[in-house]
Amino acid sequence: MNGDSYRFGDVHGPVNAGSGQQYVAGRDQTVCQADHRRVLSEVASLRQAMDELRLTAQERRSAEGELRAVGDALDRDEPDREGAARHLETFTTRLREAGVLASAGASVVGALNSIAHWLGPSAASVLALL
Repeated sequence: MNGDSYRFGDVHGPVNAGSGQQYVAGRDQTVCQADHRRVLSEVASLRQAMDELRLTAQERRSAEGELRAVGDALDRDEPDREGAARHLETFTTRLREAGVLASAGASVVGALNSIAHWLGPSAASVLALL
């Protein structure tokens, strides 16, 4: 070595590590900006997983409407992350209020987690609900 030394330490606050990676406020939150189509497959898996949840007809209609709005916000050339995050938060809140979020399987929680991480800071409230 030529005598150069490197020091490693903690980073605090939002840090943009370049294209494709973002680490937010001391959390191990990674936002992948690659292909948003992958996130749409997570939305589709949530639609399938909803069949397993015990919801009233009204709760199901409401949750399906919010999930459809998440998909619509993401299924664009330029995804509307903030709009998707708002609808995902409402979807997650309604599942929680219906009492099914706590008993939801890994497929539901995993998909919500994956989508919220991809959406980034605007979906932090969804992660707090999980």
